[in-house]
Amino acid sequence: MARMENPPFARGETYYNLFASSTQSSSDGTQLEGKAWLFEDIDPINKVARSNQYVTARVVRNISGGTLAPKRLANLATSTLLANGAGFYGGQVDGYGYVTAQRAYPIDEFLPSAGVQNLDLFWLVTEGPAKVQTDLAALTGVINIGSRVMAQTAVTSGATTAGRVILQDLTGATAALGNAVMNYIGTAMSAATSSNTGADLLIDVGHW
Repeated sequence: MARMENPPFARGETYYNLFASSTQSSSDGTQLEGKAWLFEDIDPINKVARSNQYVTARVVRNISGGTLAPKRLANLATSTLLANGAGFYGGQVDGYGYVTAQRAYPIDEFLPSAGVQNLDLFWLVTEGPAKVQTDLAALTGVINIGSRVMAQTAVTSGATTAGRVILQDLTGATAALGNAVMNYIGTAMSAATSSNTGADLLIDVGHW
């Protein structure tokens, strides 16, 4: 249930709500790009409350050219913005986060495994509880409840290793350290060890 009235579609859904189609148009729903709604932290499928917090979710358009999976981190597009879209930072995503400590946000965890199709609009969590995916390799360092996490490195924005989180690393210098401090994704609300590869991790996005 949304705290703000009449969201354009529910959590777990997309603007077109088509999960096996490539007929979406980049000109539909442009008035929604970048708008945010406040939701209760409730599983829309089982109607079970997870926490007493709210979730801020933003409508964004997938302009990556492919599908994006739930629980992965999406990168807010900059230079590749579609001119017939909202055309400003914060309304479109161009793939998974794949640079160490890149500023990225979780894709709606309640989407089906097929993910969100190219040019469709979906929810991106910018604040509050959300599930993300850990590194496919053994984690370096244990993620404890209260630990901060950040985006990991991958070869490309579409790689299977992209859009995942690792423990915040404060051992870097200059720019690397600055990015790790400024762009951490959120604080862990559950824990993960080195054996929890490619696993769900509940985090509090954007909160200390």
